[in-house]
Amino acid sequence: MKPYLERAKQIVQDSDVAVMVLLGHGNADMEFWSVWPRETRLTSQEEFTARRLRPVGVFGLLPGFIAVGEFKESLDGQTMHALSTAFKEYVRVLWGMDAAKQAEMERAELRRLWNLEDTRPN
Repeated sequence: MKPYLERAKQIVQDSDVAVMVLLGHGNADMEFWSVWPRETRLTSQEEFTARRLRPVGVFGLLPGFIAVGEFKESLDGQTMHALSTAFKEYVRVLWGMDAAKQAEMERAELRRLWNLEDTRPN
């Protein structure tokens, strides 16, 4: 398996939108830093330090509205759900999505999940 940095870099290269995911202490604080398209970061070094933010992974939106993520640390299900919901809202606001485009994005995500291989033992 490729190292985390290679997998994360591939997501950024393949995505229409990509963000670095930052989490604070106890995963109670979260911020996205846009990697693609690039934008100016609004968090000062002082605020970054005070909030004790740490980079934990990346999210990307591939063509066809398929959201993918790669994380360098294991996160619980509740945190992952909150992050993926926040990323979908981030993209919706970024692109000014209407309800139809949002529904298309959600259907694509459901199709991707449906097509995942079932690795459970029989």
